[in-house]
Amino acid sequence: MISILNHGTNALVRLEGDRFDLPAGIRRWPVHWDDLTIEPVADADTTPTPEYRTGISGNRQDAVLHAVLPGTSTGLCAEPVSPLPICGWSLPFAPTSRRACVRCVALLVSSS
Repeated sequence: MISILNHGTNALVRLEGDRFDLPAGIRRWPVHWDDLTIEPVADADTTPTPEYRTGISGNRQDAVLHAVLPGTSTGLCAEPVSPLPICGWSLPFAPTSRRACVRCVALLVSSS
C-alpha cells in the first residue's frame, strides 16, 4: 500500500513484478479497504499465496464475497457467483473481509 484515498475508504496499492505480468501492465490500483488483507511486512514472506480468488453474489450493499477457485463461477460454499476479474487478474479471497461469506470462511478454516 502506498497511499490512502477517498477519506480513508480506499487504498492505492502497488503491485510488484515485471510490468508484463501485471494486469494490463498497470502497477498501481485503487482498492476498497474491505477487499484487502493487511499483513505485517515481516509475515508477508512466510504467508503462502492464496489459491482462492474473490467472487461476488448479491448487489451493492448486499454483496457477499466468496472464495472461488480460479476459472470457476461457484463459491466454495456452492453459491453461484460472478468472478471479479480485473484485466485477467483477480483479487485473492480475504477471509477477514467484512463482507466475506461465513460459510466459505468456515470451510476454509476446517480444511486447514
